[in-house]
Amino acid sequence: MHFQGYKQSDPGSLQPLGANRRYAWKERTYVVPNPSRKGFQWKASALHGLQRLDRRPQSARPVTVVVPALYNCMPAEVLALGWLNEIDSLAAIRHRIMLVSKLIGWDVFTFHTRHNLDPYFDSTIKAVRETWLNEGALNLEAISETRKRFGAAFDYHRIEPRLVENLLIQASLMEWLTVRAADRPLQFHVIGTGLLSSLVWSGAIPFQSAIRTAVKIGIHWDAILAKLAEQDIHRSGSTPTEENLGWRRFHRVRQIVEGRAALNVGADLSDLPKYDAPSRPFWYSATAKDEPVWIETQRDVCMALESMNLASWSPDVPKPLAEDRTSGRVRGWLASPMHPVATACHWSFYNYLLATPDASLLFLEHIASVKPVTPATIPQAAFANRTTASSSATFPSARTAETRSEPGY
Repeated sequence: MHFQGYKQSDPGSLQPLGANRRYAWKERTYVVPNPSRKGFQWKASALHGLQRLDRRPQSARPVTVVVPALYNCMPAEVLALGWLNEIDSLAAIRHRIMLVSKLIGWDVFTFHTRHNLDPYFDSTIKAVRETWLNEGALNLEAISETRKRFGAAFDYHRIEPRLVENLLIQASLMEWLTVRAADRPLQFHVIGTGLLSSLVWSGAIPFQSAIRTAVKIGIHWDAILAKLAEQDIHRSGSTPTEENLGWRRFHRVRQIVEGRAALNVGADLSDLPKYDAPSRPFWYSATAKDEPVWIETQRDVCMALESMNLASWSPDVPKPLAEDRTSGRVRGWLASPMHPVATACHWSFYNYLLATPDASLLFLEHIASVKPVTPATIPQAAFANRTTASSSATFPSARTAETRSEPGY
């Protein structure tokens, strides 16, 4: 399924628009992954067939779902890619948006959709905004504060709101996936700042506490980026205007997210929250290059929080768990197809991109199951919007930011 969207443009392609306004995204085509009925059925049957031919006892090892530090990379992406149409997920996101507005005074929905340039989804997003305004789910004062604080296009890469936005979205989707998994063995492997989402999911810290922590860490990291931007401006001899400084910050973060630069900035210990042992353990890597560690005690949580780093926003593909290297179990990726790490999803036996409700439900029903495969019965609704255009899908490259006809590096 193809939609017209916008990708972040190169620094040299930023052109003035109007007085002092410059867009940070340019038009592109991207794909919402709706796997074909036959493709999913074939992969599920083939995988279980290979396991039966192996003749070794098949243990009920959990299926790993990787959660990157960031879920989305573009404005309004989560709503645009299908989660808007999943009522339970939308209700959870809506409820938490209301909590965050009361807690910190600005509106995540407004930030998430503020710089959306996608005309295809504008009408849907507008309808949701009007509905939530009529219901009182969106606070007018919080909306005004959001526009005042994060109104410029370069503010979309401010660390504070991006951390809060992704925490809210990731925690909601992790809980949605867990509820839908029912008795299927499932485990998460979270990367970097995704730790805050997993601590909420695991019950180690309350959602409100995680939001306050994200705000504190974000403000601290934004201050460091502001100083670096000032130094860059001074070295270049440019005028230190708010706009120039803002775009310097924007492009530095963008380079980190695309893997073209690295910035080693850890969390201030005074910003860390109080925590308990997680009721549901999980795997954690401080960055994608670090070995995964099992988080199940208070001490584990403490060490993980102290290791959080902005460098985790790099799109490097994380090291697989030891059990995944040997067991051949399927791995899912809880990331959007626009996230550079999505290139690790090869649509093979062992990699599935859980970017929409339909894809996630198919994964849980036919892949993340230890039961023998029976003839697949896939909900017709999952493919109601599929078009023949999907045969010419394009995929983003983590290394070059270009698109290609096949996923992978």
